[in-house]
Amino acid sequence: MNSVIVDNSNTRTKFALISDGKVVEQRVIKTADVVEESVKELLRGWSFERVCICSVVPHAAKQIAMACHDDVVAEFLTPFMPLQVDFSGYEGIQTLGADRVANALAAAQYRIFPVIAVDMGTATTFDVVVEREGRLLFSGGVIAPGLAAFSACLNGRTSLLPVISSAEEQGSVIGSTTQEAMAAAVRVGYPALVDGILDGIEKELGEPAHVVLTGGDAALIGPRLRRKCIMEPMLTLNGIARAFGTHL
Repeated sequence: MNSVIVDNSNTRTKFALISDGKVVEQRVIKTADVVEESVKELLRGWSFERVCICSVVPHAAKQIAMACHDDVVAEFLTPFMPLQVDFSGYEGIQTLGADRVANALAAAQYRIFPVIAVDMGTATTFDVVVEREGRLLFSGGVIAPGLAAFSACLNGRTSLLPVISSAEEQGSVIGSTTQEAMAAAVRVGYPALVDGILDGIEKELGEPAHVVLTGGDAALIGPRLRRKCIMEPMLTLNGIARAFGTHL
């Protein structure tokens, strides 16, 4: 059976055609462009019997479901499904994002606990899975601004400070221009923010944790962290697939 796995996030929506547990092809569209007709066009040429959707943008998810073939029923990932990780103890389960559920599921498959899934996208999310008496439990996590939001906040809230190109610039921590000073705050400050959150999580857990990084900014920020992390670009897609019984 061929399936389409959909990761509908705030900025981009990824579609992966899965056959026999392997990704045959991936296609991406800006989430702002997701409407029924654009999704139909994107899916053109794919043969599938199942669509599994992980969405944090409800109106876009509705458009994706409407674009499916008449004989295909769209299925949505929620923390209330029977899953390998137990989310029932999380107080905010009603508002828990499906992407966080997928990331926690995928990180748990490494079988190294406690484990923290860190997804560096529009927001940067930290999701913690622990093992207690043979059971895998979701403990909760942290939501922080993503790197782009972190980079843009001063420009958006001041009259004279410019837009900077996130953490790609190199240079001294003590900037000799306004641009350099702002870039240094992002380049040095954002990895420190991530490290600080991870340190705080470990302190509350009372033991070291393993970290799995994913998301568009993971490759940029990961090497600047104080710890070694597992890099997994397909973490969310893997989690969606596992939730619906498919292993990539």
